[in-house]
Amino acid sequence: MNLDTIATIANIMASGAVVLTLVFIGLQLRQNAHLTRMAAAQTSAQLLSSNLGRIAENADLAELIARDKGRESWTPTEFLRVSNFLSISFRHFEVLHTHRRFGVFEDELWEGSEARLRESLSNPGIREWWAESRSLYARSFARYVDTVSAELSAAQALATMGQD
Repeated sequence: MNLDTIATIANIMASGAVVLTLVFIGLQLRQNAHLTRMAAAQTSAQLLSSNLGRIAENADLAELIARDKGRESWTPTEFLRVSNFLSISFRHFEVLHTHRRFGVFEDELWEGSEARLRESLSNPGIREWWAESRSLYARSFARYVDTVSAELSAAQALATMGQD
């Protein structure tokens, strides 16, 4: 066997090794992406559970959140409690929204989170808080919440007109 043949065989084997390495790396990246999505879902569930636990365990906070009149019905101390709770809640939604935009959080999981966000924004007091606090959040998330908030405000206005 001459040197050219040996060199050609070595090149073919090296090329095959490179291809196998790339396939292996691709499989590893795919598995890592899956694990990242699963970790994001788990973290989301933990954050949501923790935050909802605050309402479930604290009747006073639940009563404050449920008030329709919002800020005008809250004392400064109550506003601080509500604002801090809502800040935690909306930061959670912001993280999920960002993860969804970048493909880390599954659309199917986002649907439930979006329903929870819409439920929160159906309260006029929470929408009022959002209008005052929106500058503290990422612009893309703020635009998204503004759109949802406007939809809910319009729907509530139409519903109120139908009751007159």
